[in-house]
Amino acid sequence: MENLQSKSVLNAQTPCQYSMVYGGKIRKFIAILLGIFLSLKLVEAKAPSQSADIYKFNTGVLSKVLSFESDQTPLMLVEGAIDTLKSQATAVATVNAVDLEKDVFLSKNQGLLSLLAENMIVREDAIIVVRILSKYLDVNTLAVGERFRLVFDGRSRFQSIRVSLGFAERLEVKRDDQGFFAVKYKNSTTLQSHYVEGEIAGSFYNTGLRLGLSHAALAKLNEILSYEIDFQREILSGDQFTVFYNTVRDDIDGSEIFHSIKFAELALANSIVTLYRYQDEKSGSVDYYHPDGKSSRSFLMKTPLENARLSSYYGRRKHPVLGYTRMHNGLDFGAPLGTPILAAGDGIVERASYFGSFGNYIRIGHRSGIQTVYAHLKGYAKGIKSGVTVEQGQVIGFLGATGRVQGRHLHYEVHKNGKAIDPLGLDLPASNNLTGKALEVFYKHIDHVNNDLSVYR
Repeated sequence: MENLQSKSVLNAQTPCQYSMVYGGKIRKFIAILLGIFLSLKLVEAKAPSQSADIYKFNTGVLSKVLSFESDQTPLMLVEGAIDTLKSQATAVATVNAVDLEKDVFLSKNQGLLSLLAENMIVREDAIIVVRILSKYLDVNTLAVGERFRLVFDGRSRFQSIRVSLGFAERLEVKRDDQGFFAVKYKNSTTLQSHYVEGEIAGSFYNTGLRLGLSHAALAKLNEILSYEIDFQREILSGDQFTVFYNTVRDDIDGSEIFHSIKFAELALANSIVTLYRYQDEKSGSVDYYHPDGKSSRSFLMKTPLENARLSSYYGRRKHPVLGYTRMHNGLDFGAPLGTPILAAGDGIVERASYFGSFGNYIRIGHRSGIQTVYAHLKGYAKGIKSGVTVEQGQVIGFLGATGRVQGRHLHYEVHKNGKAIDPLGLDLPASNNLTGKALEVFYKHIDHVNNDLSVYR
């Protein structure tokens, strides 16, 4: 019994004794937790001033309390209570601040100010940034999906915003000690050459897409060949074509845009069309010529729109709406709604307005008493109105279904001295041919292009 009492006395401790034994360990544990808490609050701080009473910042450096020695200058701890924390921690290590870049995209029905706000950019900064950007682009008509690159520093403080202004051109609004300022950049570019050849299977346009030609390259190809070829009646499956063209490549992001077609050749069942791009040294004008120097550009284009299907010819026919036979004074072309309509030749717009059963209507006056008519349009291209001068191949409107029609199409007419004639039967001369010294220079140009082509053939 005496032994048991003695054992009880040895194991029992007064509250004071308990505090002496464990109090030091508890205080040490609390001090370490406090250090971790304060370091996390420092990372969350948006500006040095918010933690100035705790830490003195080294430039571009953040601190965490860890249990190993650092080879970088540690942040200094201040105030008496924090000195205790320093004595408990074995070391203070540092982590360099690194900029964070983030791509964000404009959503449907979202404004730029809203996009910046949802990415934790304070309203005052966002308003200034939007005001600066609005000097260089229309912030109210930005497309859905427009991309912006945001840059934050290691303390999550907003530093800059970048946006593309077009190919190889970008704008950046940056922060400095004075506020925000804008900088425009132009990326370096390189001219790239491409060679494509193939056999047409079905649609010429779709064949080109399958072989890697861009929509822009095919649009230009359609334009330069449309003076020579009726795409609906003359091109067949099995015909061969070759295209030698240039693109411009952005050296920074690798994107490319179409530049020009240097050479094009189309081998049809009964003929071969070969065209070279040539720029006149004196005037700077660019055109496409046959190997003998004859211009490919005729007085009027045979097809005044791209990738179209000829659905109705000139002559008498049963009207699809009225139900009786009458004269059809032009051609009908079927194509997707909104397809661009091109001016068939140089001239002056005589009328651009709604015109009865023709719906939205354009009439262009050309030289030699020739007029062209474009009807049932969805709308007009910007700036097209009566009295405006247009160039051959210029977009004047868009395919639609206005007026008295069953479906979308372009109704196209050619008039000579006020009377409608068959556009397919019109025989008009080329607009320009090379002669004399210009022809000699052109022959040398052909030799140079053929030498480039020999690398691919």
